[in-house]
Amino acid sequence: MGRLRKWLRAKSEGSPILKNILILVTGTTLSQAIAVIISIFTARLFTPEVFGQMAIYGAITAVIAAIAALRYDMTVVLPKSDDEARVIGKLATRSVIVVSLTTTLLAFLLKDVVISIWDDEELANWMPFAGLTVFFLAQVTLLQYWYNRKREYTIIARNRVQQTIGSAGGQLAFGLAGLRSMPGLLFGVMAGQAFAFFWLNSKAQEFRENPGPDAPTIRQVAAKHKKMPLLNLPNALVDAVRTNGIVMIIGTFALSLVGQFNLAWRVLQVPIGLINGAVQQVFYRELADITPGSMQRLIRITIRRAILLSAIPFGTIYIIAPWLFPFVFGEQWDLAGDIARALTPWLALQLVTSPISTVFVVTSKQHWMLAFAIVFAAAPLSWLLLSPLPFMDTLTILGLIMAGLLIINLILADRAAAAFDSQDPEEVA
Repeated sequence: MGRLRKWLRAKSEGSPILKNILILVTGTTLSQAIAVIISIFTARLFTPEVFGQMAIYGAITAVIAAIAALRYDMTVVLPKSDDEARVIGKLATRSVIVVSLTTTLLAFLLKDVVISIWDDEELANWMPFAGLTVFFLAQVTLLQYWYNRKREYTIIARNRVQQTIGSAGGQLAFGLAGLRSMPGLLFGVMAGQAFAFFWLNSKAQEFRENPGPDAPTIRQVAAKHKKMPLLNLPNALVDAVRTNGIVMIIGTFALSLVGQFNLAWRVLQVPIGLINGAVQQVFYRELADITPGSMQRLIRITIRRAILLSAIPFGTIYIIAPWLFPFVFGEQWDLAGDIARALTPWLALQLVTSPISTVFVVTSKQHWMLAFAIVFAAAPLSWLLLSPLPFMDTLTILGLIMAGLLIINLILADRAAAAFDSQDPEEVA
């Protein structure tokens, strides 16, 4: 790792992309490491069933938060004018508020539905907090896109540290205080989310300034960027349903089983979180300014670097996961190690593909990504529902299916970049 850091620093001196990636990676490394350490203790304080309850809650709120801003949050990065970006921010915030309030109302009205699906009254009782969770998640994402626009990557990195440490530390505190049921995990997560939002919002005075007299109206920016809710939003919804739908389906069999799955998933997200989020934020910003003729080269360089960065951590996890999980987290988490091994091929390729997924937005190929996302969502959900095999065999094949589909995604991204490069630079401008 020391040689890798030295190599990255040397390369970053001549590469602004790598320099910005290093800022975000450095900021998230500490938070991810602390979160993993804290989870060693929380895994012994809370049962797999309780983690399963929280996993279902998190899956539902993640799906809603992904579309709460109607994907206008991503658009904040694109305009040349800061005033237009501020107007887009106002539009996104209004959408988030409406969706959050609607989520809370539906949580009360659909309590019996939640109980009938997952056979857990406690989960249903705490679902009304989902609206507040959606608000925090969606607004933090919106503000991060603003700082991405301003290239304030240090602020984004600090915010991630605060949210991760606050959530993991809050869960540990509630667990040690004796609250070892779902509220202990829920309040811990919300404490970190709330602190992250209020801190980031306090730094965003420039974002909250009133747009100038020449700024477009909310109606105008909504019409101008209508492709985001019309094409990108369905894509985001399908992707969110795919990832979180897996958790929801497993939860219908047993909450303890989804708790095991969720721990394996969270641990595998550590290398992804350390590398992927940072690369994606910076890569998306660079794509926003790119001109035809250089995108395909940027895509291929990013893919090669992501493959190199993912090989060692995921290769190691695949070899030692079945032994590592029960040793580190306790004997009750033995199944999580086998699940982690089964998921490794899928998540290793996810790390490679996710940073470049924004190329479909910049090249106006959202319809390509939407078509792929539908297949990518239908495949795992259909396989989980229809597989006649035992659970672990089903997961192993699922990992291979998803890895194969992600290779197809890389090819599509390369083709989209090639199509963009073939355009006349003046027409794009």
